[in-house]
Amino acid sequence: MNKSSQTIRTICEIGIFAALGYVIDELQGILSKGIFVNGGSIGFAMIAVLIIAYRRGWLPAILTGFIMGALDVATSAYILHPVQLILDYILPYAIVGLVGFLKPEFDKYADKKERILWLISGAIIGGLLKCLSHYLAGIFFWADPDNFAWGLNNINPYLYCFIYNIAFIGPSIILTGGLLVAIYIRAPRILVNVTPKEIEPQEQKADLFSWILNGLITFGGAFCFTFFLIKYINSFGSYQDGPAFGYDFDQDSMLIFVLGFSMMILGIISLICIAKRIYKEKVTLGILITIFAESLIYGLARLIRSYMKGKDPTTYWIWLMIGVISLIIAIFLLAFRVYRNKKMGD
Repeated sequence: MNKSSQTIRTICEIGIFAALGYVIDELQGILSKGIFVNGGSIGFAMIAVLIIAYRRGWLPAILTGFIMGALDVATSAYILHPVQLILDYILPYAIVGLVGFLKPEFDKYADKKERILWLISGAIIGGLLKCLSHYLAGIFFWADPDNFAWGLNNINPYLYCFIYNIAFIGPSIILTGGLLVAIYIRAPRILVNVTPKEIEPQEQKADLFSWILNGLITFGGAFCFTFFLIKYINSFGSYQDGPAFGYDFDQDSMLIFVLGFSMMILGIISLICIAKRIYKEKVTLGILITIFAESLIYGLARLIRSYMKGKDPTTYWIWLMIGVISLIIAIFLLAFRVYRNKKMGD
């Protein structure tokens, strides 16, 4: 597999697992509602970052965690201060990606028991790093005894922040580690990246269909990025009544301009790849399907959240329908291209 195809594949995996991790995080937040009144939840959303860490290494894993944090900010963030935003939302999953530094040791051993030990170690290290980020946020921004949960108002704030955060991250480490081991035993290829033997790419001219498709992806991404970034900036302002450092902004606009930026970058990469004649057009459609699938998952998660919180779900039903239709069209185009290439090969 050539370097460009490997890069595209890694980008797609980052997008897929980031979306999956975000949905798991949203669902576990709903299930833990009422238990952890100051935020946090028991679950295994870390597993999305850890799988990428063991498959692709630390940098893709950090990017996966960063995207999960950005999606969390776009949908359900409670912001007191920019530093609190980083420590509570942006950093926790991104820092779990540092477990990717264990990948060389994980790959070095062929023995299953040795690899399982590295998987468990990764879950513990990743969970503790996440706990550290939340703990620092608690010390700096949430250490008001009047708001302590579970009637622990009289204990030391430093001890309380540790007890509160380890109460949900400890079980999360156990769940994530157990599930990670189960995945490795039942489907090891999910964690062990096996690169196919390199195939010499065939000389192929890019047709008009490829140029138009990638041009539309690039243009559409650039438009969404520019338009919704401006809308997001214009919506930004401080609360009139609330925390001294509180902020309010259009969360949906933020998500759309992030997705638009991703589409624009992937479209540019695709155009460059076509110009160099190094991969087939169906990879572009695969990327497009990934983008639509992420949007669809986001709409579904927001729809569930709307019903759980008793809010009007109309906007997200529309979003969901647009995502379903777009995904069907993209899959149809991919199937058509595969069928046409097969017929031409015959």
